[in-house]
Amino acid sequence: MLFQAMKTAAGSGTITTDSAMEATNDATNDVIRNVQSITSMLHLPSWFGRLLFIVITILVMLCLVRIVNHAFRRTKDAMLASGNTDVTLLSFARYVVVVGIYFIGGVVVVSSIPGASDSLTALLASGSIVAVVVGFAAQDTLGNVAGGVMILFFKPFIIGDFVRYVDSNVSGVIEEITLRHTAIRTPENKRIIIPNGTINSAVIENANYADKRICELFNVGITYESDMEKAIRLLRDEVMRQPLHLDVRTPEEKLTQPEVKVEVVELADSAVILRAWLWAADQTDATALKFALNRSVKNRFDAENIEFAYPHITITK
Repeated sequence: MLFQAMKTAAGSGTITTDSAMEATNDATNDVIRNVQSITSMLHLPSWFGRLLFIVITILVMLCLVRIVNHAFRRTKDAMLASGNTDVTLLSFARYVVVVGIYFIGGVVVVSSIPGASDSLTALLASGSIVAVVVGFAAQDTLGNVAGGVMILFFKPFIIGDFVRYVDSNVSGVIEEITLRHTAIRTPENKRIIIPNGTINSAVIENANYADKRICELFNVGITYESDMEKAIRLLRDEVMRQPLHLDVRTPEEKLTQPEVKVEVVELADSAVILRAWLWAADQTDATALKFALNRSVKNRFDAENIEFAYPHITITK
């Protein structure tokens, strides 16, 4: 009985495929006959009508793809501006829609070619499409698509997140997630293309996961002759002056802890290493805060006679 049910289901699938192809062929042929009637009135060859129909179909298909891409891109920008996390799903859906348009356009074009529609129907009915899919899966294509679905479902990162691909030490912003790959835009405005199957199984450091706030470590080396306590006070004061600095202390911590944590982390061979913990709203602000602090600390230490440690070479005769 089970075998009979499977056979019946397979037969129903074949009938459905055949019916769909017949409907497509009938609709295509009706349009072609209308086009050919116009071309015959203009005393043009009969094959010209089919060629004209194919050209029109391709143009319409390309226009639809362009319209879809433009509409999805505008929606994506609006969602990014509002902080909507479903922008990744939207990007994924765009590729599904585009692939669907190309597939339908390809079927219509093939159906308009004499003899080709029968071959396409036989190909679908014989199960050859399944063999093609299996062949693609053997080439990791299906694995990349599955990886993209896993990324879409579990959301280890979304479009707009700042991540670091630990295996290759590549950092940047997630710019695009397609059916096959994920694109990362580096700070140098380059694009790193990583297959979804690879990045889905890799170790990813996500600066925006759960909490977008970033803590940067800022180290300064001063000489042993400099006033260490004064340098700590000056460094803390310069951090607090920065507009991008965040005070992340809880109400209880504000009663007992300074706003900026500064510690002596190492007594090196020729320097006392001070470290400040810099908090910022996101990775972009953290980078800008660190750069601004380089300038302000250098100017402040110079003005207050705090000497930076640097390598010295003593030459004796």
